[in-house]
Amino acid sequence: MDPKRKTHLYGAVSGCCLWLLFGCSVTGSLHRQQAAASLSQLTRTERQERQQDYRAQAMKIERDSDTFYLVPVDTLADGERVMALEIEQVTVTSRMRSIPERNGRVMLDFIVTLPKQLLGKSRNVVITPVLHKPDGAEALEDLAIRGGRFSLLQERDYWQYETYVERFQPDSAECEIAFNRFVKFPYPEDTRLDSVVERRGAMTYYYSQEVPTDGNSQKLLVTLQGAVEGIDGSVYRMPPSDTLMYLVSSMLSFVDTLPRYRIKVIDKYVTVTDRNYIRFRAGDVRIIDTLGDNRQQLDKIADLMTRIVEQEEFYVDTITLTAASSPEGSYAMNERLAKGRAEALKRYLAKRYGKRIDTLLTVRWIAEDWEELARLIAADGTITEREAILDLLRSEDNPDRRETELRRRFPKQYHDIREKLYPQLRSVNFRYDLRRVGMVKDTIHTTELDTTYARGVKLLNDRKYPDALRILRTYEDRNTVVAHLSLGHDERALELLASFPKDAITEYLRAIACSRLGRKEEGRRHFLNACRMDERMEYRGNLDPEIAELMKN
Repeated sequence: MDPKRKTHLYGAVSGCCLWLLFGCSVTGSLHRQQAAASLSQLTRTERQERQQDYRAQAMKIERDSDTFYLVPVDTLADGERVMALEIEQVTVTSRMRSIPERNGRVMLDFIVTLPKQLLGKSRNVVITPVLHKPDGAEALEDLAIRGGRFSLLQERDYWQYETYVERFQPDSAECEIAFNRFVKFPYPEDTRLDSVVERRGAMTYYYSQEVPTDGNSQKLLVTLQGAVEGIDGSVYRMPPSDTLMYLVSSMLSFVDTLPRYRIKVIDKYVTVTDRNYIRFRAGDVRIIDTLGDNRQQLDKIADLMTRIVEQEEFYVDTITLTAASSPEGSYAMNERLAKGRAEALKRYLAKRYGKRIDTLLTVRWIAEDWEELARLIAADGTITEREAILDLLRSEDNPDRRETELRRRFPKQYHDIREKLYPQLRSVNFRYDLRRVGMVKDTIHTTELDTTYARGVKLLNDRKYPDALRILRTYEDRNTVVAHLSLGHDERALELLASFPKDAITEYLRAIACSRLGRKEEGRRHFLNACRMDERMEYRGNLDPEIAELMKN
């Protein structure tokens, strides 16, 4: 058992120790009695006393807890519904209730009751609430209650261990061995103060813990596992407890599930571009597929060309091949190299694909691609004096003098540019000009399902709120508002809602946001408007503590 998960309650617990009188084990009688802890929901009154965020609701009927209020209502001439009289509450026992989800988390709380026979001076009782969801179970923080003699035993063991460490000063490995040797029952850690009430024949404990929600959190179940440890080493494991059920209420019930469509513009003419880097030996125009990664580059060119030429949706009007060189050396030599390399690549492709490609393919070349070099320099934040270098490139018209001046005036930067950026200029670019088969107009407007929006809605329903908001933010619709409210972005949600048409859901969501922001009177008006438009909102208000806050006198 992980001691970090235990909740520690100090103090002696009274009880009989039959093992002293009859020689049986400390937990032996518990096996015969099959004693067990019990689990129950809080009553409305108990929850009101323990949770400051609770406020009594003025509703027609309460459905979300083990306490029901039956409140007669009258409808006035203006349509406002008001309480006609007050009656006493009726408390019932329930294993199920609704709990609100806020900011991706819910608060679970319940009462753990331990019968007197489980407790004793020589016993340590460990209770583990277990949270069950469709995707598995998760142990919550443990509750540990130890008796007086058990506490003295722990104190003695720790004293022996600390004395050993002080005297012999062992290393970390020896410390661990010594701890396991001396300390039979380690102290629990990360203790949490909470309330324990002793009653005749039982001890009750108010347990509360906040847990995160996910896509499997629509319904949560809680059970108890428990064990009693005796100072003689005996252990009694309790039988399974009853099950509590929590139905999680969230903003997700307001998600708009209608699909969204977007306008798609279909063009008759389409252009596809592709950039590649073929290595050549210095001063050479021959294509050598074993040089560098030429084989991979050539295969990449061939693969794209095959897919474009062989597809049936478009005609291929032209394919333009443009080869470029970097600026080192004379401009005349670089122009000759660029032209020769472009023509060499055309011959290579024609040989591979035949005369059809030879007819479609148009060859062009750029001796020195200064325009691309300027773009690369402007985008590279590691190059110093970039503005001065770019001014030189713009002001000097002669390409040979431009390269010479760059090398002379900026020697350090020139070295970096030549090593890092020049190789990117030795490129081969392809441009495929395509025409859609059977299309007469230049453009056609049609609608298609917005799959990006659908993905955002799915993330929202899966309670992955930050991921959902990243997609839905630009749409600024009701689902965007739900994502903002689920993350606690109440100001932004209210800003968006102000521009929406007024309906029951919009008014209800505005009431939620106003309540969270402390704008109580405004929120109450929005809630009453929502109830007038749709009476179901009155019952929905039972699930949201923000609405209870608005209806507080």
